[in-house]
Amino acid sequence: MGMLDFLKKNKAAADLPEAPANTLLAVQNGKIVPVDTLPDPVFAEKVLGDGYAIDPTDGKVLSPVSGKIVDIQDSLHAYGIETPDGLEVLVHIGINTVSLNGVGFRTKHKVGDTVHAGELLAEVNLNLLEQNQLPKFTVVLITNMDAVHVIRPNYTAAEAGKTAALTYEDRKSTR
Repeated sequence: MGMLDFLKKNKAAADLPEAPANTLLAVQNGKIVPVDTLPDPVFAEKVLGDGYAIDPTDGKVLSPVSGKIVDIQDSLHAYGIETPDGLEVLVHIGINTVSLNGVGFRTKHKVGDTVHAGELLAEVNLNLLEQNQLPKFTVVLITNMDAVHVIRPNYTAAEAGKTAALTYEDRKSTR
């Protein structure tokens, strides 16, 4: 990546408005659905945490929160983001997509990067997922649910980076 690309990346992030407090934005255009309806028991039974899923209409995946990328799976299908206040968020693109070994996924990010809510996180080829008969849901979970008192998913049509997909109350604000 050249110096000009670095400047463009920071300019694009600087142009994004801040997301409202205690809000996870929609990561894709599509429909927000409950995680307990997903065709994967790990997500449906909330083993990794709770949150929302999107049945997407396009392959651009935006960050739901501002924070630091703490994990990117080698297959580029999953991203861990930690917010400045310690919330841990998992963005998992597709179901069983680890089997694609990164084919059909692109990102410009690496572990340690700071992302802003609404910034492009990754891109996925949804047609490839369909060709491989892999569910295309993108799952967004709060993985440290002990930090959260209550969540309120917003099951509606979603506009990526704009729709409040989920709001939450953290434990600090309920004491």
